[in-house]
Amino acid sequence: MAAVTTEVLNIGFGNVVLRPRIVAILSARSSKDSKAVFSEPMKRLRDDAREGGRLVDATCGRRTQTLIVTDSGHVILSAIQSSTLAQRLGGSDEIRERI
Repeated sequence: MAAVTTEVLNIGFGNVVLRPRIVAILSARSSKDSKAVFSEPMKRLRDDAREGGRLVDATCGRRTQTLIVTDSGHVILSAIQSSTLAQRLGGSDEIRERI
């Protein structure tokens, strides 16, 4: 069997997402009120994914900072800030992991 290399993005706590599958990295917080749990559009996105069985919680019990949308329509919750994930996705500050 030939070895397959796929780039992954570390989304915290030992969880990874395949980079080519990521469509969007969204901040869960409202820019008006950083104390709010979710902005209304993000809450709707999360709730729709939960109802459709497409929600993946990778926060390990911590407060959700970011929603990651994949090309399959799954929504992944992460406790890592969206700016940090975007920086990692860009690859400038992190050596790309290969599996």
